[in-house]
Amino acid sequence: MKPALKFQSALYLYILITIGLTLIVPPAYALEAVLIFLFLIVFSGTIFYSLLIAASRRDYPFKVEAHKGNPFFEPLVYVLIPAHNEEKVIEITARTVLNQDYHNFKLFLINDNSTDSTKEIMERIASENPKRVVVIDVPPERGRSKPRALNYTLELIEQSRDHPDYVFILDADYLLPSNALRTLVGIMENAPEYVLGVQGNVRPRNWDRNFVTKFITLERLVGFNVAIEGDMKLNENGKYGGTVALLRFSHLLRLGMFREDSVTEDTDLWARAMISGYRFWYYHGVIGWEEAVETLKDYIKQRSRWAQGHFQVMLDYYWNVLRSCSGITEGFIEHFYLISYLVPVFWFLSVVLNGYIILSGNVPLMLAKPGLFLAVSITAFLVFWASVAYSNWVEMKRHNYHVPWSFVAAYPCTSWFSSLRGLCTP
Repeated sequence: MKPALKFQSALYLYILITIGLTLIVPPAYALEAVLIFLFLIVFSGTIFYSLLIAASRRDYPFKVEAHKGNPFFEPLVYVLIPAHNEEKVIEITARTVLNQDYHNFKLFLINDNSTDSTKEIMERIASENPKRVVVIDVPPERGRSKPRALNYTLELIEQSRDHPDYVFILDADYLLPSNALRTLVGIMENAPEYVLGVQGNVRPRNWDRNFVTKFITLERLVGFNVAIEGDMKLNENGKYGGTVALLRFSHLLRLGMFREDSVTEDTDLWARAMISGYRFWYYHGVIGWEEAVETLKDYIKQRSRWAQGHFQVMLDYYWNVLRSCSGITEGFIEHFYLISYLVPVFWFLSVVLNGYIILSGNVPLMLAKPGLFLAVSITAFLVFWASVAYSNWVEMKRHNYHVPWSFVAAYPCTSWFSSLRGLCTP
């Protein structure tokens, strides 16, 4: 079943169950149950962000040391860059990989059925670097999506005589610092075997282009500097974001590579890895500079796809992921991560319902406290807003890179505007 149909089926089932309960349970009791449920979700969100902000100030559970030694004894790394119609960015991305101060690697430029000049640019780069660059031309029946193109390439590598120690996954529009591979390999060489890979940092290089790119940058900052880094330092459980990530080749094969019918193959791999006893690490010091989308239409389209993929993972793996957690704290964090795209909806409903009840003043309730619930909803948003400001401050201290504070101050307005446009746009 396709992810969209699977999600719709689950949604319709939920609606039918809700309608059925309202026919059995008195409306007043049903309303109270909804208000209490929304309160618990919103209150949990306050704890979630408070916990991760505090945890992000801890030290990493590993030492960051760049890999040292003779180039002949460096672990072999294959860098995989899948690309579909990326003629504008593929060359500069490939050049940043070729400029790495790491020696023992090969660059696989994967042409996924491009109709522009992407393939020609790849072949020119390969002709200039015949010992270092390999061009993979994915056949139509095996490609036309990132996970399918990656799996096709991984299968070719598996069938070859030389197997790498690691594969480094990179999207076609990213720029890397010259020490990226050496630093990530150094971390992985000292990591336990249960660590599948290490995820690097992601930042928009066009962050100051307009309102949309600044908003995306704040999302990236709070996502990496608070959510992922906090979880890494609290539970030793980073995330896999699909790019700027070094993975153990043998572990990736053991997991069956990437799921080809997944909308977000990165979140899917993270969930399957957790269930199998593996973990991802995260390190903020290696930054991949992306080209963020610059229009609200493209932003909504991209985030809608991410949300759909997240729902797919939630429906497929929710209970198995929770069962694989090492304790209550990790289970709470990963539960919230899996439902993260639903939380803004629950928060919005909590504000609207409690606000309406307070204004109307004639709804009889026994257990629910609309005034308290609304106050908690406002507090939850303030805590999230504080996490946005904190992540921006952390970035300024670390890299002298941050979004203007005036934009951070206006974040509630931009957040509301983006949400409303997202709801009104088909």
